[in-house]
Amino acid sequence: MKQLFPVALLALLAVRPLQAQTGCPGCVVSLPASLPQDTLYLPPLPPGEKGQPYNADLSFRVPKSTTPVNKVDSTTPPGLPISKIEIVGIENLPPGISWQANKTVFETATETDGCFKMCGTPLRADSFVLTVKLRATVFIFTQEASFTMSLVIKPPVSVNKGFTMTNVEGCGSTTVTFTNNIPSKGRNGFSYEWDLGDGTKFAGENPPPHIYNKPGTYIVKYKARIDTVGHILTKVTLLELGCTDIFSNPDPYLRVLRGAQVIFQNNHVDNIVPPFTFNLNLPLQPQFNYTLEVWDEDSGIDLSDDLCGSIPFNVLSGGDTLRAGSLRVILTIENPIDEITAVDTVVVYPAPTAPVLTASETTACVGDVIVLQSSFVGINQWFRNGQLIAGASDFIYLPTQSGTYQAQVTDSLGCTAISTPQLIVFYDLPDEPVFLNDRNNLELIDIGALPTKYRLQWAYQGIPIPGANGFEYCAQRDGMYSLEVTDLTTGCTNRFAMTVTVNPNFDCTVSTTQPNMGTLTLYPNPTSGAAWIRLTETLAEEAQLRLWDASGRLLQHRVIAAGSELLALESEGLKAGIYLVELHLGYQQLWGRLVVAR
Repeated sequence: MKQLFPVALLALLAVRPLQAQTGCPGCVVSLPASLPQDTLYLPPLPPGEKGQPYNADLSFRVPKSTTPVNKVDSTTPPGLPISKIEIVGIENLPPGISWQANKTVFETATETDGCFKMCGTPLRADSFVLTVKLRATVFIFTQEASFTMSLVIKPPVSVNKGFTMTNVEGCGSTTVTFTNNIPSKGRNGFSYEWDLGDGTKFAGENPPPHIYNKPGTYIVKYKARIDTVGHILTKVTLLELGCTDIFSNPDPYLRVLRGAQVIFQNNHVDNIVPPFTFNLNLPLQPQFNYTLEVWDEDSGIDLSDDLCGSIPFNVLSGGDTLRAGSLRVILTIENPIDEITAVDTVVVYPAPTAPVLTASETTACVGDVIVLQSSFVGINQWFRNGQLIAGASDFIYLPTQSGTYQAQVTDSLGCTAISTPQLIVFYDLPDEPVFLNDRNNLELIDIGALPTKYRLQWAYQGIPIPGANGFEYCAQRDGMYSLEVTDLTTGCTNRFAMTVTVNPNFDCTVSTTQPNMGTLTLYPNPTSGAAWIRLTETLAEEAQLRLWDASGRLLQHRVIAAGSELLALESEGLKAGIYLVELHLGYQQLWGRLVVAR
């Protein structure tokens, strides 16, 4: 008989489960229209993936004779009629998979087409070797045979790693945070193991942030153990029944009870020869005890079935040979546990040595030069007040503003180190000490602009004049005169200079009669147009009005008639600057300074 059913034919029938194995109804026969009547056809059975729903609906055609078989196996002689093909059984299907065919017995003279559906959720990843048991009739001879074939259930494909980390690289040290990508969400059955790579272990869902403070490479290992499916009775293998029919082999079926409640019963299988395996997909609970009953279907003889035996069991009974009288069975109880492992790496690079800054001065006046130098003679990036200074990459930097300065270096690994902050202060200069020439007498214009603590020094031709430290100085020679003001708080100085031509008509060194001095009221002051002098009383006599520029040049001279009280200044034509206004009346002399703004 073996030569009549080669592997090609058996492979076709291997996927045909017993009609008694129910759970996946609804397959539909759908074959290509071009198939010959006497042929062997079966599309491939697709692989599955552990933990993912599986559903395969395949149609097939069994041959009427051995001629199609001969085309794929030359050892089978062609031309012999096959009158009947029966699928007796199929064993070692993946746990969690059920199957059902539209029929299991084919009288080939009238029907050769069938279909089957295989469905469920595979509980274990493996290449399963299935044992298919067949019964075929050629002429009047019937023979049973079996063969093996494989059904591959692939391991689950993870769409992401078991965990992710942040700050996985650092210089000198790094603080790493961990995210568990397979969280329990409060469900039972999850456990975790973490090895952080530096000797630190953690058994929990989410490790706290971890500091790696020494240079090195750290291998972080993660394992998630998921036990949420529970225990499932997947197979019952009958080794010996102890009950037989009178004229044939037994026709067994199973019942599983929890206490007195029947929670599972399948259809019988005709004329089995032990060992024989029933495929189940029955969830079990660890807190209960169960009873397996094996019955022999005898309804066709005396209308009563025979109990071959009953065996108590629980979730720990899998794998052992269980006995009850002459009944011997082996239960296959699966407890599918997923283990997800992941590995990642944390790298801590040695930190470069931070540069040391030296400063030629830490304080200076605006316009002075301060030299900052880094101890790292290479590329430095300079910062002011924490902000990068564009283009400042030399080991020397000349600051021009007050602030906190730092230099940062970067090594070949991309690690950086930054210097200790260095405070640099630039003090403002005092206001320029502008003076004017009043008939050879050089006078500081704005005394109020002087610093709180100051020192004045007049100079001629760049040489300080001994004892000349007041608000004015009498010029007796033509030349360059200057006045320098020093802010005694900051040490900063400013200077104003003017070329003076001495007017021989005035002698500022001697005064026989000291006139009474007074102040003129000018408005608006500053002015961009007209300006006026308001007197406190009318002029009792004729007066002289003069206007000088800051260099001492007389620009205007007018005689003012007695009786005047409001005097107009001819200021429209003046350039922007400071001007000295004098009103001379007998022994009384009034002064004012006019600022013209344009």
